[in-house]
Amino acid sequence: MVLKLQYASDINRSMQRPDATKRAAILNAAHQRLSQYGVKKTTMQEIAEDVGIAVGTLYLYFKNKNEILIAVSEADVQEHLTDIDRILRSSMSASEKLKSYLVSRFRSVQAHRLSGSHAAELARSVIRLKPQLYEEQSAVFRNNVLNLLQEGTQSRLFQIDNLEQDFRVFLCSIGYFFPMPTTEKYYEPEEDDLCMVIDWFIQKWHSQTLLESRGDRSITSR
Repeated sequence: MVLKLQYASDINRSMQRPDATKRAAILNAAHQRLSQYGVKKTTMQEIAEDVGIAVGTLYLYFKNKNEILIAVSEADVQEHLTDIDRILRSSMSASEKLKSYLVSRFRSVQAHRLSGSHAAELARSVIRLKPQLYEEQSAVFRNNVLNLLQEGTQSRLFQIDNLEQDFRVFLCSIGYFFPMPTTEKYYEPEEDDLCMVIDWFIQKWHSQTLLESRGDRSITSR
């Protein structure tokens, strides 16, 4: 009798244990439906039908539509962070990392803004439900840019006399290319223009390094 109860308990736990593949399928289906129809016009029943599971099974993974919406957003963030980590850990120079990082971030932002007619609505809903998610992303973005500038300075690739000032000016200059996710598509920033701005700053910091290097050689030759 004890063995039978234990066996039944093991079966129940197995049935209730979330399946990673199925969870990913749910998030993928939810992302597509939410992007196409928006939050208000999407139901749990429809998401379950898209995945091909019973709605009761869906509720084993997520309590409601808000939980799904947050999970979809967090999955997107994690995917982007994985790509970013690969860039930051690479053997590229600080200037190459900086440009690659910002271009990757730009493409990610654009992909979300252009993912469907309800992209801004979804972003507003996520920020309302979990505002710290956007705040954390913004903080990570600023920290990564600052760390790359510091890396370039420490390796003597960049010559930046006032790091805090240049950092703030740089962020203001590229801010146009990273609109708030809640912003409707009133304008479309271009990747080529972003690269032009990045290259201008990198050239400025490189030029100062070259001038300093020439000055040192001149003093030595005397």
